[in-house]
Amino acid sequence: MKGFLTISKVLLPDGTEIPTQRAVDYKWIVPAVPQPSGWGLARHEVPMGPNLFVDGGRQLMAYCFGGRSPLSSFFCQKFGFGTGTTPPAVTDVSLEAPIYLNPPTNTVITKEINGVDYPTAFVARVECAIGAADGNGYLITEMGLFSGNETLIARSTNLGINKTSDFSPVVTWRIRF
Repeated sequence: MKGFLTISKVLLPDGTEIPTQRAVDYKWIVPAVPQPSGWGLARHEVPMGPNLFVDGGRQLMAYCFGGRSPLSSFFCQKFGFGTGTTPPAVTDVSLEAPIYLNPPTNTVITKEINGVDYPTAFVARVECAIGAADGNGYLITEMGLFSGNETLIARSTNLGINKTSDFSPVVTWRIRF
């Protein structure tokens, strides 16, 4: 399985959407790669890079295929992000350097995805919103998709999101089966 991440939308703290190119111009977002072909990306989407589907994610797909219970533990429900830079490996079980999302206790590294849809055959598209209060002061360089039981499904590095409270990027993650 292969995947690709983009920034599909950028919101200001008041909820106003701004063009993604403006976020690039402000240096909030640093595109990682040129526009790839074959992923059905909209013109306004900012490419952030590919991902690696890890072994834990492959095992979860096998459980879903077989109907293992409880099914909600095995499908994609959450995402997380961090500052790790080591390239993904199929043996990864977590983010390298996760950013905690609930100061001051710093115990939560994932949040719920916005949703999943299926834009073309064999492609699942996952939408994740990094909130205005999430990850401020960090250069977000890695992201991961997680199941309901917090198992890492897929991981991507070499992202460049200079996160401040000035904006909320919406990340679109496509997985091709």
